[in-house]
Parts: sequence; structure tokens; C-alpha cells
Amino acid sequence: MIAYYTLMVSIAVLLGPFLLLKRRARYGMPQKLGVIPDAIKDKYSAANACKPIWFHAVSVGEFNAAWPLLKRLHEQHPQQSIVISSTTGAGHALAQERASNFAECIYFPYDLPWATAKWLDVLNPKLVTIVETEIWPGFVHQCKQRNIPIAMINGRMSPRSFGSYYKMRSFFGPVLRDFHMVGVQSSSEAERYKKVAGESLPVQVLGNIKFDGLEPISKEEQEELLIKLNLSLNDQVIVVGSTHEGEEAAILNAYKRLKVTKRTHLIIAPRHPERFDRVADLIRLAGFRPRRFSENEKFEQEGNVYLLDAIGHLAKFYSVATVAFVGGTLAPIGGHNIVEPFTYSVPVIAGPHLHKTKDVAEALLSRNALIVVNDEKELSQQLERLLENPELRQQLGKHGHDWLKESQGAVDRAMAMIESLVSLNQSVFQKIETAGDRR
Repeated sequence: MIAYYTLMVSIAVLLGPFLLLKRRARYGMPQKLGVIPDAIKDKYSAANACKPIWFHAVSVGEFNAAWPLLKRLHEQHPQQSIVISSTTGAGHALAQERASNFAECIYFPYDLPWATAKWLDVLNPKLVTIVETEIWPGFVHQCKQRNIPIAMINGRMSPRSFGSYYKMRSFFGPVLRDFHMVGVQSSSEAERYKKVAGESLPVQVLGNIKFDGLEPISKEEQEELLIKLNLSLNDQVIVVGSTHEGEEAAILNAYKRLKVTKRTHLIIAPRHPERFDRVADLIRLAGFRPRRFSENEKFEQEGNVYLLDAIGHLAKFYSVATVAFVGGTLAPIGGHNIVEPFTYSVPVIAGPHLHKTKDVAEALLSRNALIVVNDEKELSQQLERLLENPELRQQLGKHGHDWLKESQGAVDRAMAMIESLVSLNQSVFQKIETAGDRR
């Protein structure tokens, strides 16, 4: 561990000045370095302070994955203190927006001994829960020294990342074995974790918790959104979610290739907030007029492209989609949530780079519920095909929706796992009800 910390300190010294020049890296810098606000110190040092469960969700995707479990935990155990940490500014902002009424939202410290120690000393959590795969050896080691149980939920290890972990299994294996429980999304992931850390690793297949949070908005909310956008039920809408550099240009070019664009509208939701203005410029360069969510604008005439320049709203926008394209797949990112549109039985197109969501993609392909394209030309062709064929859209959307419903239930299993590791604080009313049940 001394060698690891020496490496981390050296990296911090060498890269620190360059990181300070990047806006994204500066978010939450004091907290990341172990500077803890006085209000948090006072709250958790109080004599009657409740020991929290600390959830770490590095960014927006991880927070969205944990959100159904966080809601369930708070609903069933409202007296249980919860801390949610993020690394990115967008992840922290989303956590604050959705969970600050019942959880303390902080920035996760750098894996430097003084930074992690200060936070663990102040919070003294009863359980640390890592969302997906954020393995920081120093942090895990300090939890073990303090006898703080540490668990993983929604754990994933793609075939590509498995190769890296397996090569370094002599290092990561012992770190993983310090986890009290590793809850993973699929049996394939369970096997990969065991190959890295050994057959004795305590692994449970929970399923993907993110799927449990995929519930449709009400018909009234959908109608309100259509009115807000100035759309009708007869309009065809292409919703493009979680895009990266290069993908917006590709979708705009594909959109221009469509033979019929009348009453066919395009909505683009970039993955990262710092790119919103950049994408607005790309829309203009492509010959369209951007209409922005942040400015409360709507479709007004042909040639408009809607820019969803806000975090946390994409899921409900799929409710008005005729066809969806999920980003991070034409760009070599590895894929984002290709299941989300199936909440509304919307057919999904993705690019070829699906290594981060390989198991899900293969399951959907086996059910004939996903279309994969290699470039913008194929993307335009498949958009045209789906827009002209309502029967095909219905078939693909239904297959994906059926698979989604079959795959839900992970929150129940995750709650059972947490309850097996620690005792949860109950309200007075819950204790009375529990006592009454026993009688």
C-alpha cells in the first residue's frame, strides 16, 4: 500500500497543475482534497448522529443506476442517514437535484491517504456501497482498517475491461477480496470478477438496478411535454441520447439524408453539459436552427433541431420518440443506456461500439430488439426504414420492452443484500409495526 500511495502522490504532484487548468477537474476540488465543510463535521460529530450508509456514484450514469435503490432505501428506512458522493460536476449536480432532501451530497476524495482518512473519520459510515466499478485500493484499505464493511452494487466488468483487470489480478484480486459483497449485473460479470479475484469472492447476481428505475411517465405528463415542444401525436420524432463528439455531426448528416423530413423532428441530448454550446454550433453549421430546452424554446418551423441541454430529463423525452439512437456507440466510448427507450417500446438504433454494455446488447440482439449500424450512411438508412414501417417499429419496440420487464427486480435483491450486511435505522412507527407483526 505504501508503494501505491507513493505512486498516487507522485501522480497528484505531476498532474495537479494541468488538472487545475481543466474546468471539469476543478469541480469539488477542496472536498476531493479532504477539506470538509463545517456543517458536515458538525452534523456527523453530534452525539445523536446516525451512522450513514455511503453510496459512491462517480457520475450521472452511476447515480441514475443507483437512484431506484436510493429511493427504496429512504422510503423503507427514512431514519437511515445516507451520503452520496460523486466525482464529476454533472453527477454531483444531479445528486443534489434529486436526493438532497434526504441525503448528504459530497464529492468523493482523491485516493490520497489524508483525503480519504479525513472523510472516513468524519462520516464513520456503517457501510460503504460502490456503484458499478470504482475500485480505489487506498480507500478500500482504509475501510478495512476501520472495520467498515464495503459492498458493490450494479457491478459490471465488460470483456474489454476484464482483460486489463485480469492482467493485474495480483494487484486487484486482493482489493476485491476486501469487499464484503460484490453485487453484479449478470452471471457473465460474476464469472469475470471471480477470474480476477478467485472463486471464493463473495458475489451475488443482482441484475441491473438501473432497469428498475425505468418506469414510464403518466399520459398527462407525456401530453404536457408534447405541448411544451409544440409536437402532436402524429409527428415522427427521432430522439438521440447521450451523444459524444462526432456523433452529433453524424446524426445531423443522417437526418439530412432522409427522403422525407416533413413532420419528422430531431431531438439531440449531449452526454456532457460542457458540450451544449458546441452542439448548438454544430446544429447551426449543419443548416438547422437550434431550439434549446434551457431557454424554454420549442419547435416552430421546419429546419428546427431541439437541443436538450440539461441533465436528468432524457428518460422522459423518450416518451415522445418514434425512434431512438443511443450515443457513445458510433464514437468509440462503449455505449450508454441502450435499454432506456424500451420503457416506452421505442425501437433503438446503436453504433458498433458496445463493449461497455456488451452483455445487454447481445441479449437484445438475440431477441431481435436492437439495430446496430456502422456509420452515418447506415444510420440514415435504418432511420428511413423504421420511420416508413410502423409494424417493424412496433415489433422491435415490443421485443425490447418485454425483455426489460423480464429483467427488472434488482432493487429487491440489492435491498436484501444491504440488510444482510448492516442493521438499518427504522422510524418509531416502523418499529411499532414490526413489533406488532411479531406478536
